Amino acid sequence: TMKISRGFAASSSMSEEDDDDDEETLATTTTTTTRENAPLLAKRQFRSRTFRKKGKKTFDVNDRELFDDAPPTELKPNVRVAQYESRNDERSLKAVSTAISANAGILLCKLGGYVVSGSPSMLAESVHSVADIANQALLRYGIVSSKRKPDATHNYGYHRERFVWSLISATGVFFLGSGLSISHGVNALTATGGPQAAENPEIALAILGASLALEAYSGYVAYDALKLNAIDRGMTIMQFIKSGRDPTSVSVLAEDAAAVAGCAVAGAAILAAKVTGVHAFDAAGSICIGGLLGVTAMYLINSNRLMLLGKSLGQDKMSLLNEKMRKDPVVSEVYLAKSEELGPGTFRYAAELEFDGTSIVNRFLDKDNNREAFREEFKRGVLENDAKIIDDALVGYGRRVIISVGDEVDRIEREIVELEPAIKYVDLETN
Repeated sequence: TMKISRGFAASSSMSEEDDDDDEETLATTTTTTTRENAPLLAKRQFRSRTFRKKGKKTFDVNDRELFDDAPPTELKPNVRVAQYESRNDERSLKAVSTAISANAGILLCKLGGYVVSGSPSMLAESVHSVADIANQALLRYGIVSSKRKPDATHNYGYHRERFVWSLISATGVFFLGSGLSISHGVNALTATGGPQAAENPEIALAILGASLALEAYSGYVAYDALKLNAIDRGMTIMQFIKSGRDPTSVSVLAEDAAAVAGCAVAGAAILAAKVTGVHAFDAAGSICIGGLLGVTAMYLINSNRLMLLGKSLGQDKMSLLNEKMRKDPVVSEVYLAKSEELGPGTFRYAAELEFDGTSIVNRFLDKDNNREAFREEFKRGVLENDAKIIDDALVGYGRRVIISVGDEVDRIEREIVELEPAIKYVDLETN
């Protein structure tokens, strides 16, 4: 076992002096522990030595805020940002849930239209709706999964789950939506005897009109979610979309926009085939719908790919943060500053700092009468010719300076987050 002490003076051998005006009261607490748990207890247990004058506390060498338990490694979240994120999640869930419900109704309409008309374009639209439902279910799962808390396996949390499932959803649109639609259209064009005429095209057109209305409503809900989230962040809609803070609503809006355009193309193809009697128009419409879905899917795939790579905060914001730290009274220089996006609107910032040791020490000594207190303690050790008192004072001084460095780092981290609330994790190292 070994003794654990924390504070200005670690020795239990101390002298007391009394006179008419001054009284010095000494309170000493020691803790015995094993070497295994010593580092943990050292943060919480220490000796206390208090100086009093005429019964009133004037200076407590050890019992200071500097000796509070170390702050948690995770930074305290900005309340306003947390509210933004909560509303963002609620709107995203509403958008994707509306899309799932709308596409379920649309699927039934389109399947009914295909059974009645036999239109290749109608079948392509039915396949599109099936792909939409499956993909939007994945998007919804991504929202729920990304809200899980950090754990021992994933120290920075699961924020990137949204990008992952949005990417998988976009891949599904590409293969299930685009691939099958194009394949079906090509097969209809190359079938023996040529493309077949659609039966009851009027019914198919009516169903497409209803589907277009539902898709448009779903798209409006997603657009409204993006608009409100952008307003919360003080951005335009385009800025918000490019920021990647809500990939779910962007995916829903893009897929719904493609669906609305697809309904229009399918309707035009069926109508052209009916008016001209050239049934190849219907099959060509299926191919055009597939191409439209393919372009949409490639846009979503590339957007989420870039997000998963972990983009930085941007040169402007990084320059602002670095300049802020360079002007800090305890920082001489900033090296190797980096940032990385961990999830929608969640960033990690890391940098190596060259600290100004003289400034740190002076700020510590100027705080809470520390300079005078240490002078008195060193003076007492010299006058009494007691090496133990001097050694204890040196140890206490060194320990307190180290703690003050930690306090300065905590302060800098808080200021960084205040300047850029999107930063959730700050890693600062001494150069």
